[in-house]
Amino acid sequence: MIDVHSHILPGIDDGPDTLEETINMLSIASEEGIKVVAATHHFLDDKMSVDSYLKLWKKRMQQVKLTLEKANIDISIVRGAEVMISPSLPMLEGIERLCINGSRYMLIELPMLNIPLYVEEVIYILRLKGIISIIAHPERNKRIVEDPNLLYSLVELGALCQVNTGSITGLYGENVKRCARILIDHNMAHLLGTDAHSTGRRSPRIKEAMAVLYKWTSSPVIDRMLHAIPGAVLKNDFIEVESPVFYRKRRFFSFPRFT
Repeated sequence: MIDVHSHILPGIDDGPDTLEETINMLSIASEEGIKVVAATHHFLDDKMSVDSYLKLWKKRMQQVKLTLEKANIDISIVRGAEVMISPSLPMLEGIERLCINGSRYMLIELPMLNIPLYVEEVIYILRLKGIISIIAHPERNKRIVEDPNLLYSLVELGALCQVNTGSITGLYGENVKRCARILIDHNMAHLLGTDAHSTGRRSPRIKEAMAVLYKWTSSPVIDRMLHAIPGAVLKNDFIEVESPVFYRKRRFFSFPRFT
């Protein structure tokens, strides 16, 4: 399996502080059946340049690589970033270098509490530049939890969406879990990621989420989320997905219509 969203390298962001914790996280991931991890650390264009981020990423990766080989853990790490959306993002020099594994696919983070008015325009311009947005954990966004259809237009624009394993297992609460299921049921979720930050509460575990998924949806859908689509991202292949379906809330009571 491939984990397209993880904060696995030490000393970059709010992920692990030490090399030892990174190796322990990678050991957990390997035991869970994960073979490839995208190290997608937080990138904010008002805090750092693309060059400075990649320089730090490479430095930490070199440290991990030496220790990983000695630990005999069968897992690969590829480059990426979790890029916070901003109106200036499409104009940022070298922005394409933050795509996952040198592909056209970039992990994009929305604010947790709202959806800025510029989001659609940024995703559209990035697409014109050849960059396909993968929206990270949209099910955790407060506005999308309240109205999942806010994601509909972004998927129509060609964005893919990545759901967290912790959202599916209820780590972030029942409302987020419910939203995750709605997105999966309505073709607005395409990939699964652990968003791992540690060996504890937010560890790189995937099997528990898989067990829940098998209760929610079909094996072909799960296979695409866990294998086919992440694999295509790594290989920079074209990805074709089902059209999103508008979510309609169930009405518990209905009344006769009078004319």
